[in-house]
Amino acid sequence: MILRKELKEAYIDYKYLLNRGYNRKPALDLVTGRYSLSFKERLLLYRCTHSDEEIKEIKEKTILEKNVVIDGYNVAITILNALDNDEAFICDDGFVRDLGLGSKKGDDRIEDILILFAEFCYSLGLSFTIILDSQISHSGELASNLRKRGINAKTVNKADKTVMSSELTIISNDFVIMKNSVKLFDLVGLFLKGYIYLPKIPEDI
Repeated sequence: MILRKELKEAYIDYKYLLNRGYNRKPALDLVTGRYSLSFKERLLLYRCTHSDEEIKEIKEKTILEKNVVIDGYNVAITILNALDNDEAFICDDGFVRDLGLGSKKGDDRIEDILILFAEFCYSLGLSFTIILDSQISHSGELASNLRKRGINAKTVNKADKTVMSSELTIISNDFVIMKNSVKLFDLVGLFLKGYIYLPKIPEDI
């Protein structure tokens, strides 16, 4: 994805509107039309742009403690898309997000990615639980395979709710989950630094 210089202007205008209290969709519609944004450019702004108040709120509760809860599919798919060069960016709230729209939930590599990420967590001395949504096909099998390797993983009916309700540091870049969580950390971004360079929005536009 080529980051056009017009995208920087679109980012500035969109962020201004968010800071003024405009709802996301009408604000995004406005800048999309003004700068003739492509689908991917529009998605990038939507995923990576936040109001100053939202960023302040996220930073105030960003902390890495010893015990964490991992939003399994969110983490694995973000890492997969980043490594596959399917556009991943460090957003203006400091968290890494991709533009893949969750399209790799059935990818055969998810198990390997979660094993690799678990090993990374172990290297940091973390204790963790990987939460998987039971409504996604083969989640039970995936959790079982991870447990056979000594990795703490479980399936639940409502993964988002389970992650959000935790009092521990949560590992996810889903903004709804982040806003409703007590503590959070971008462990995915830290992990990916060892593998690839990620553009930072808006500095690298």
